[in-house]
Amino acid sequence: MIMRQGIIPSIFLLYWCTQNLFAQSPAPLSLQQAVNAYIENSLEVQAANFRLERAKAEEIAARLRPNPGLTISAENLALNGPTPAGRLYEVGATYTETIELGGKRQLREKAADSIVSAAEIQLEDTMRRGVADIKRLYLDALLARANVDIATENRETFDRLLQFNRIRFEEGAIPELELIKVRLERTRFESTIRQADVALRQAVIRLLEKMGIVEFAPRELAGSLDFAPATFDFSTLRQFASTERSDVRAALAALTSAKAKLALERARAKPDLSPFAGYKRIGSDNTVLFGVNIPLKVRDSNQAEIARIESDVKSAEVQLQIIRNHAIAEVEAASVSLQSARTLVDTFRTELLDPADEARTITIAAYEEGGTELLPVLDAQRTRAEVREQYFKSLFDYQASVIALELAVGKEIQP
Repeated sequence: MIMRQGIIPSIFLLYWCTQNLFAQSPAPLSLQQAVNAYIENSLEVQAANFRLERAKAEEIAARLRPNPGLTISAENLALNGPTPAGRLYEVGATYTETIELGGKRQLREKAADSIVSAAEIQLEDTMRRGVADIKRLYLDALLARANVDIATENRETFDRLLQFNRIRFEEGAIPELELIKVRLERTRFESTIRQADVALRQAVIRLLEKMGIVEFAPRELAGSLDFAPATFDFSTLRQFASTERSDVRAALAALTSAKAKLALERARAKPDLSPFAGYKRIGSDNTVLFGVNIPLKVRDSNQAEIARIESDVKSAEVQLQIIRNHAIAEVEAASVSLQSARTLVDTFRTELLDPADEARTITIAAYEEGGTELLPVLDAQRTRAEVREQYFKSLFDYQASVIALELAVGKEIQP
């Protein structure tokens, strides 16, 4: 009975420690989770959303009609003297309503709608660029982790070689100098691991910062550097980028907005009518009045504002062409980089990886059999490590080129 009473608290303590350990170890971070966190937490996206809300407020204001006016007047009120009150004073009230001519209200609404459309596309463009940054930072972290794995594998190889040489030294088969060389090489890879760990930690911190996370706890990554060959129709992608990319559509929306503003300013050159009607009491008589106020625009037909907006339209046309040309150039540059990176990956996979592995395996086996010196083993191990590092760098370049192509085209095209 005493044993059971001691076991039960121990079980609960073990359970609590296990649950606490799991709570402190979040699940590996996937690329999609990183993208979702960026969209949810990013201050850049929030700022773009606020700009969109402001544009929608302008849209509400554009639909409002001018307020009417009410004038209350009193005239000929005597201040002194025996003035007959029923004959000489006047009081009245006049109601005025402005009638906008030239379709000003409809043009205001059209201009405001175009501003909202531009703000929506700018939000989309902010997310396009931000998601590309997240993918690139995630890729940086994957490359850093691959370098850690390579350095760790190299250290493990030298751990085994060091153990093997220690036994041989104790048996008197090799001099102590050879054991020291292996120990120094193993220490060098230990330093490499530490540097790679720092690079990985920094890459994860940059990723978390971009995601909008301010707690920079270490996170495991769920993705990996791999190679998924695909064929892209670059002519179709160039055509898509020149018409459908978000910044191109934003520039087109800006041009549409400028043209709508120009039409509005030309309409504002036309005067608005302000009809009025009212009541007036003159002494003991009740009367009504009505009329219309017509502004005489003999000196200003809004020429200055029209000229300013006309220059904005021309500037928007030029800017649209600049962005289209830039989009096509980015697709072209990304396609060249992608093709080069793919060729390099194929070269590593078909010509370098297996021979480097075989050379290292054969050299170590020969060394353990006493058929070769230590120096060829060190060279073979270094060569294999360099080949694997360059291979993962080529995988990084390939996937980074795909991300750059997605950014240039304006849509996801992952193979």
